[in-house]
Amino acid sequence: MSGRHISKQQAKLYMRYRQNSELTQEACSAKAGISTRSGYSIEQGKHHTQKPESPRQHKTRTSPIDKIWEEELLGMLKLNPDLQPMTLFIHLERTYLGEQGDPLYGESILRTLQRKVAAWKAEHGSGKPVIFPQSHCPGQMGLSDFTHMDKLGITICGVPFKHMLYHFRLVYSKWSHVMVVQGGESFQALSQGLQQALIALGGAPKEHRTDSLSAAYKNLSPKTQEDMTAQYEALCSQYGMIPTRNNKGISHENGSVESSHGHLKNRIAQELILRGSCDFEGVSAYECWLQNIVANSNRRNNRNIQAEKQALQPLPDYQCIDYEIVSVNISKLSMIIIKNMTYSVPSRLSGHTITVHIYQDRLELYLGSVKVESFQRHYQKQKRSRYVIDYRHVIHSLVKKPGAFRHCKYRDELLPNTVWQEIWKYIDMTHCTKTAPKLFLRLLKLASDYDCEASLGQHVMELIRNKQPVHVEQIESLFNRSNPGLPESPSVQHALSSYDCYIPNSPTPQQGENTNADISGCFTTTTQNT
Repeated sequence: MSGRHISKQQAKLYMRYRQNSELTQEACSAKAGISTRSGYSIEQGKHHTQKPESPRQHKTRTSPIDKIWEEELLGMLKLNPDLQPMTLFIHLERTYLGEQGDPLYGESILRTLQRKVAAWKAEHGSGKPVIFPQSHCPGQMGLSDFTHMDKLGITICGVPFKHMLYHFRLVYSKWSHVMVVQGGESFQALSQGLQQALIALGGAPKEHRTDSLSAAYKNLSPKTQEDMTAQYEALCSQYGMIPTRNNKGISHENGSVESSHGHLKNRIAQELILRGSCDFEGVSAYECWLQNIVANSNRRNNRNIQAEKQALQPLPDYQCIDYEIVSVNISKLSMIIIKNMTYSVPSRLSGHTITVHIYQDRLELYLGSVKVESFQRHYQKQKRSRYVIDYRHVIHSLVKKPGAFRHCKYRDELLPNTVWQEIWKYIDMTHCTKTAPKLFLRLLKLASDYDCEASLGQHVMELIRNKQPVHVEQIESLFNRSNPGLPESPSVQHALSSYDCYIPNSPTPQQGENTNADISGCFTTTTQNT
């Protein structure tokens, strides 16, 4: 139509009508609102609507820093290409001030600076690191790393559980294994978790890669072989693996396990939603729940796992040591100090020198070659006190010295749980200063001797709730299984004449004569079971 520009939409509409062979060129032009001549030009591909638009060579508006950019900032970038837009913005704020001392340029120019610096670096800046995708072979590489789990809010019996996960992963098949770690990134945790994974897998890869773990590397020397700890080198040698690590600070070089951390945590978070609770009965229950999640994930990659297992190296006949050995003298306090934590031990071991195997989750005590005790390892950051006391170890000595209980440094750690804490508070309030410790320690000794800590505690709490007196003698007779109440047996009166045979020249009593008339009932025999 004369006097109007033809739009691209009209040109597209004309060509759409022309695809219908029933319509003539004139009809299609009329329906599109253009002339027949314009329709002919469109069909020949010569119309202006079909020419590509030339890029804009001019700015739509000027920027307040255009002049300063050309005269000053561009020169600064050429001298120091590492300068960032925020640094240049701070420079302008400090340099260009108004009459009142206020900056002339506000934050509105920051985005302009960012675009200008990005454009200049893209054209004149240095090259950026490039990530190269890798092809992986079965049985070639396994990866180890630790990841924190605090954000998921896991609790054990209502108490927040601060922990990490050791995560092992095969690069080719994506087979994974996890282990709960309550301490830090120690060699014991790395060794125990890695060996558990390899045993569950049934073989070992040719190469084992980590980041700069302090459990494996001293992180002092730039040369990997000189920087490696002797323990980690022996561990890898035992399983025939070549130890390698990615460059410090370059997380994507360990990406096969780093990226899987996020996927694993997301899967755990989703499973917690389905479970409806983040609280677990114990650490073992939580770890078992985690293993089921990982096992389900491994089953989805079963085909690749079977192919990779055929390429793995066979396992050695013996495992590598995954614990630290220390020798400790047990003092008269019946305690040992391990990694800044004080543990009680059975008092029968006082004065002896024992060997302690320190695992990441437990301690094992050996007297010579005989294992005499084993208990859970604790970490100082997880407990408000450095004392870890088992009342069974010292109760038999403490019950003989009840006065030492009230002001004992680790009195609160002697109480097994919150139930016994409530029992002590009640007894302490209702009895005098000297009597309360004696009464409470007798109850603790009873719980230790007959392994009835839970049932005894519940029984005493029932007495307290019902406002009944706590009689220790009655409670002991109820829970003392080795000395039950004695059965009653009838008394038997025997005739005193049975002793006449032992008296010389004694007359023989006549038949029917009562020889016990005056002293009957003075002598009785009672049969008792001892």
